[in-house]
Amino acid sequence: MMQYVELPGVDAPVSRVVQGAISLFALDEETRLEMLDAAVEGGITAFDTAVNYAFGDISVDAMLGRWISHRGGHEDIAIIAKGCHPAPPEWTHPRVNPEAIVEDIDKSRQQIGIDRLDLWMFHRDDPTVEIGILVEAVNAAIDRAHIGAWGVSNWTTARIEAALDYADAHDLRGPVANSAHYSLANQLDDPWPDVVTLTGPEREADRQWHQDREVDVVAWSPLAGGFLSERISRAELEAAEGFIADTARCYFNDDNWARRERAAEVGRRLGLNLSQVALAWALHADFSPLVIVANATIGEVEENIAAEGTVLADADLDYIFSG
Repeated sequence: MMQYVELPGVDAPVSRVVQGAISLFALDEETRLEMLDAAVEGGITAFDTAVNYAFGDISVDAMLGRWISHRGGHEDIAIIAKGCHPAPPEWTHPRVNPEAIVEDIDKSRQQIGIDRLDLWMFHRDDPTVEIGILVEAVNAAIDRAHIGAWGVSNWTTARIEAALDYADAHDLRGPVANSAHYSLANQLDDPWPDVVTLTGPEREADRQWHQDREVDVVAWSPLAGGFLSERISRAELEAAEGFIADTARCYFNDDNWARRERAAEVGRRLGLNLSQVALAWALHADFSPLVIVANATIGEVEENIAAEGTVLADADLDYIFSG
């Protein structure tokens, strides 16, 4: 059975498996609606999007909006939206400021067709911007009932702590969640500029900090860009061509491959596929992260929900990571 977390300011319980956005681009409208309906029926209540997930006039926000209209509302689900990402064409100029906060929140609300985003997150950070300005701006959005709660994505622990401290000192609401990379595969290189990972022994203190400060982690790329699935072979990773080139650059080395093979071995013994074991491994972490998965079929929805309910023995968890 799906597990849920309660986030302050978010009315609906948030499922530990979060439906990701990017896969929706590959689906036709009918298939998309059926898959999202199946996700809710299976217990998924959280849906991830971002204002920059768009190609021209085609946006994930709008796709989710049509589905919400189709199902008659979103009272029992949580929309996790993100903004303040660098914009095209360069995708490098920082947009972390009060004006972009208002612009992106309003654009997502309009595109989705809802008055309030349940959880809104900064997609990136700009450490040169004073933290108090940002905390004040997102609290103003809460006061306007445009968002229910706020969080961050790809912020350092020190920066999140500064936001919490400012909020506490000024009787404001601080960030309730942080979206960062976390997976069985160590991140060898940044998939995109200015991203943050919580993977690996050297980041144990950061993971413990999230527990101590009660900031939930929403893990992106728990399958390491497809590295932790049977869809990609070692030969393809070694060739590193096409879309697989980035996956190879960021995740492919002998240590990560050995973990992948041990996870597959455990999966064969338990009757699970590699992706299910990798998700179960991430979900078993001491800091209890949520995980974003890019389900594209009803079968994948069912598999990933089953992974959330899979209990791996401590010996298997240790064996998978360390051998």
